[in-house]
Amino acid sequence: MGEENKQRQEVEVFGVNYERYALGNVNRKLAKQLSVKTVAELPAMGQKACPSLYSLGFGMAGCDVTLINGDEKYKKEWDKLGIGDRVRFDHFDDIAHTGYADNSFDYVWNDVYIPMDKDPEALIDEMKRISRRYVAIFSVNAGNVGFPIHSTLHKIEKIPWTHGDKHYDRRKFVAKKMEEHGLKIVKRGFVDTPVWPDSLGFRDMRLHKNNIRFDNVDWVTPYTDMIANDSVLPWMKRMYGIWECMPMVPGIKTLYSHLFYIIGEK
Repeated sequence: MGEENKQRQEVEVFGVNYERYALGNVNRKLAKQLSVKTVAELPAMGQKACPSLYSLGFGMAGCDVTLINGDEKYKKEWDKLGIGDRVRFDHFDDIAHTGYADNSFDYVWNDVYIPMDKDPEALIDEMKRISRRYVAIFSVNAGNVGFPIHSTLHKIEKIPWTHGDKHYDRRKFVAKKMEEHGLKIVKRGFVDTPVWPDSLGFRDMRLHKNNIRFDNVDWVTPYTDMIANDSVLPWMKRMYGIWECMPMVPGIKTLYSHLFYIIGEK
């Protein structure tokens, strides 16, 4: 490959690595608690991060995972963890109209995507149709103290807000929408709850100014090396095991949590 065709590398920063660690732990727990065996991530894209890795926790829990409209280049990360045989990639021109039969998967979900979708309600309907039991939405938490700072920085820098419909960053709104689509809410929670605020937007501004998206750079993901080599940094283990897992009332935990999730049952 000539130099002119090489993509630049972008190494995921410590906050993204911690998010992946926390999300992986939560998804492993959910697989066990909900007796999930088959998972579809619809779609398996990334948001200013490497795509097709958010479902790694399900793969490590022994689930068969289907990644819809993901990037097969990053199957190498699944292989690195010895779970490449548990993942497959499918692609559809319209993710609101996939070719799957009704009730194809135990659990259908997406992560930090739905605010950007052109028709979120159609996507929820499709997620429900192809799920035999659970539908889950994980989204950026607007209740975190960093969210309004990030939004303000976009205005200061005169960069349009590119992160979608802010309504879908609010827990009550997402739960209400899922209920309107006939889903019974069975679990609500938070994930990625470190002591620092959610992205204040400075990394986002750098990525915007360099035109970096999830799909136009070669992502380097230290998290998978940490898991493969059993070398997760001690501070990550302490942050998750002590602080993130500490019981807190939702009104307090929302201030720290970068993501929330809502799980509905058919």
